Amino acid sequence: MTTSNGSVLEYRLSAELTAIAGLAEAVTAFLAAWPHLAMQVNLCLDELLTNTITHGLKGEPGHEIRVGLALAGGWLEIAITDDAPAFDPFAEVPEPDLEAELDARTPGGLGVHFVRSLMDDYRVVREGGHNRVLLRKQLPDGAPAPH
Repeated sequence: MTTSNGSVLEYRLSAELTAIAGLAEAVTAFLAAWPHLAMQVNLCLDELLTNTITHGLKGEPGHEIRVGLALAGGWLEIAITDDAPAFDPFAEVPEPDLEAELDARTPGGLGVHFVRSLMDDYRVVREGGHNRVLLRKQLPDGAPAPH
């Protein structure tokens, strides 16, 4: 289910990897004025949602994930809410060693690295049995007002 009024996008998806494509289309349309930003947001959402669905929810059916995007005061604010066990990837996943030889690197952590690199602010709060990932990205200078 998707609702959008030009400055807010609310999207609900089943906790299935195949559902991420529909969200990506909605995000691309919502951020049509900023295609580069849409690409960055979709990369971050894909990484975070794939990890939540695969590792947090372990592919169990019957779960729903809520994603909200809002344009306000020169910022894009993103909230992802799930009912997986408590987990804060920004606190629990170490930065990958990007200087190490490929065969010496520990697998994992690159998705969280992308989010840390692409977003201006990121954090997780636990509310009412739900993880709530909060991301913020400053809109490009001269960004048009939401439609």
